[in-house]
Amino acid sequence: MGRPELPHSPTRAPLRTGPLYAAALVLAAMPWLATLWESGELAVNERGFWTSTIASLFAVGFGAWVIVLLRRERAMARQHLEDLEELTLTDPLTGLGNRRALERDLSRSMLRSRRLNHPLTLLYMDVDDLKVVNDRFGHAAGDETLRVVGNVARSCSREGTDSGYRVGGDEFVIIALADREGADVLSRRIRQGFEARSPYESSLSVGAVEWDGALSAGEFINEADRLMYQNKHMSRRADAPSRTHG
Repeated sequence: MGRPELPHSPTRAPLRTGPLYAAALVLAAMPWLATLWESGELAVNERGFWTSTIASLFAVGFGAWVIVLLRRERAMARQHLEDLEELTLTDPLTGLGNRRALERDLSRSMLRSRRLNHPLTLLYMDVDDLKVVNDRFGHAAGDETLRVVGNVARSCSREGTDSGYRVGGDEFVIIALADREGADVLSRRIRQGFEARSPYESSLSVGAVEWDGALSAGEFINEADRLMYQNKHMSRRADAPSRTHG
C-alpha cells in the first residue's frame, strides 16, 4: 500500500549559485586588480605574480567551500521539512495516513480519476465492538487490534495503487483505484485477513462506494460511511436470532 502523498510545500526559491560564483571570481581578481591599481601592471615581478596567484586560488577555494556548505544546509533543511510534513500526515499507531492525508489524497485521486477516466472506489471500515475489547482486555488490547487492521490493510492492498488511512478511533478508509467489483474483492480479503489475525476475534464492517463523478470529496466519504453503518446494522440483525437461541 502506498504511503500518503505529501502535500506540496510552499515553493522555495532555488539556491542561486551564480551570484556566489561571481563573488568568488571577484575576490580572486582582487589581488591582481590591487597590483594593477598600484603599479599599473598585473605583476611587478615573479614574487608578486605568485602572491597574486596564491591569493586568487585561496579566494576561489573559499568561495567553493561556502557554496558547498550552503547547498548542504539547504538539502538538510528540505529533508527536515519533508519529515515534519510526513509526521503531520501519518497516524502514529498504525502507520497509515490520517484524516488530513485522506482529504488531500482523495481530492487528487478524484481529479486523476476524472482526467484519466479511471474508476475510483472508497472503502470505509469500522472495527466491530472495539469498545468491548477495550473494556474487557484494556486499551493496549484495543491498540493492538487497530495495529492489526493497519497491517492487514497494507498487506492486502496493491503497492502504489491503493492507500489506507485511519480517520477515527476505530474507523479506516481505503482509496482504491478500482471499480466496485475490484473493491469488493479487496474488501473481502481485508475482512478475512483481519478476522484470521485479530487477537480478540474482532470483525470489520465495510461500506464501499464507487465514485460517480458527481459527488464531492465530503459527500463521497459520507456515503461510504453511511453504507458501512448500514451493513453493520444488517449484520447485527442477522446475528440477533442465533444469539437469542444460543
